[in-house]
Amino acid sequence: MSTTPRAEAMEIADYASLLRRRWWVMVVGAALGVAAAALGVLYLPDVYTAKATVLVTPQNPDSRNAEVNLDTEMGRVRGVEVVKRVQQLLGTTDGFETLIERVTVTAPRDSALLAISYQAPTPAQAQEGANAFANAYLTQRRTRAESRFKKQVSGLQDQVDKLRDQLDRTPESNIDERTLINGQLQAYSSRLADIRIEAADVAVGEMLSLAALPKKPSFPDPMMFLPAGLLAGVLFGAAIALMVDRADKRVRAASDMRRVLGAQVLLNLPRGRKTAALGIQSARSRVGQRFHELCHAITARLGDGPGNQVVLVTGASEGIGANVVAVNIAAALARTGSDVMLVNADLESGVSSALLGVADRKGLSEVLLGTSTLSEVEARAAMPPSLRVLPRGHETELVVDMLQGERMSRLIDSLRDRSRYVIIEAPSTSMGADAQALAQLADLVLMVVEVPKTRFSDIRDGLRQLEQVGAELPGAVVIPWQSDDSVTVPPPAKPAAAKEKKSKKAKTDRVDQAVAKKDGEEIAKGAVGADEDGLSTTTFPAVRNGDVSTIKDHVKS
Repeated sequence: MSTTPRAEAMEIADYASLLRRRWWVMVVGAALGVAAAALGVLYLPDVYTAKATVLVTPQNPDSRNAEVNLDTEMGRVRGVEVVKRVQQLLGTTDGFETLIERVTVTAPRDSALLAISYQAPTPAQAQEGANAFANAYLTQRRTRAESRFKKQVSGLQDQVDKLRDQLDRTPESNIDERTLINGQLQAYSSRLADIRIEAADVAVGEMLSLAALPKKPSFPDPMMFLPAGLLAGVLFGAAIALMVDRADKRVRAASDMRRVLGAQVLLNLPRGRKTAALGIQSARSRVGQRFHELCHAITARLGDGPGNQVVLVTGASEGIGANVVAVNIAAALARTGSDVMLVNADLESGVSSALLGVADRKGLSEVLLGTSTLSEVEARAAMPPSLRVLPRGHETELVVDMLQGERMSRLIDSLRDRSRYVIIEAPSTSMGADAQALAQLADLVLMVVEVPKTRFSDIRDGLRQLEQVGAELPGAVVIPWQSDDSVTVPPPAKPAAAKEKKSKKAKTDRVDQAVAKKDGEEIAKGAVGADEDGLSTTTFPAVRNGDVSTIKDHVKS
């Protein structure tokens, strides 16, 4: 997996996941939008709208261009001449721009109608304004038609007068010329008479319906404001949710791993009733089968080589998620019949022992100190019983620095000889370099990411640590955040009371005698051998009667 940030291209599924996570932001946005719309309805000034309808007719039905261009007529309603007439009719001092802003003209499709709407602060003003614009438009249209006819009549009358003068000057003896002039005079006179008849009954349109007094304001309209406020609030909330989600540097879903880091996810357990507190999953449960799928992927990745394999499980952030995953992986492998050893190298956590029913006992700490052997501290899980467990032990404080040392390396080599699969639960990479050191000794490393607790920076830092040592990291395991309260973890054991030491003294003496008989020379030198575990000889002083105070003093020094 790469630590290089990728372009955060979101898909539809990512948006759906975002909305599920930030739904409350959109709810708040919707509520604010509706509240703002309601305030607008209550406090914005009322506006009333009245509408008058005008039927527009051709001024000359017999002409070739008998159809009326309604787009042109709509512009004329808002023209200067009409607005001047409206000012006179209303007796108002409002300017052209004010009156034009208040009027709206529409033309219904496939009709010769003009709908003239006028807005005003009161119902009466709206009614008067709509009717004034309609009447002013019809008057202006009639005036324009009459002016055109007047020009035609004036022109024809001039022609008639000229022909009459010409006829008077023509001698009566010139019959042909007088006949021609009389014919022209009759034609012009006839045309003049026709135009006068048309001008007397010119058709420019009619008021189809007067504007009625509006009963309620057209603005603000609750039926328009409230839905619009709701929609605007939802969109605003969605935008805020997106910004909040982008500002959040925590991993929220497995898709974030792929989108931001380009990391492969081997197992993704979405949050639900069965995954909120995972614990150890049964073999036939749905979640348990998911862990079995993960184990099959792990074994396929490791291959069927002759050597035994070591799998390290670590977390990107502090928490018990890695411990829970390690337990379920080990249990799933054990159920398949494999020889599995689970090693708790997370000295701060006793989750694995609590989940597997292993009593608080000596373990890894004592093996590293050389006070016990693997055979002595190895335990069996309550379920599945075939799973062997190496708990953290009692003296965890004494071996904190030994996880990164040579002794731990030799111990893992010894564990390889004992088990087909060794599952090591390690501290998170954010807590130190223990996981990095152990990753060098493992054949495969799994990183556990708990959502929504883990930050992208923690994952990048963990990946960087593992890449530096060349660890084989096929992918991540994404699980819901596991609360510490979901598992009852026994605290690390305190030094035994005097009464308990006394009861164990006899057994310790017998062990010391056996060790002294077998390795007398080493004991005489003041050292305890642990060759059984492949750890060579410890450098710590010999332990007598279970007293580790000498070792504690040695570690402190």
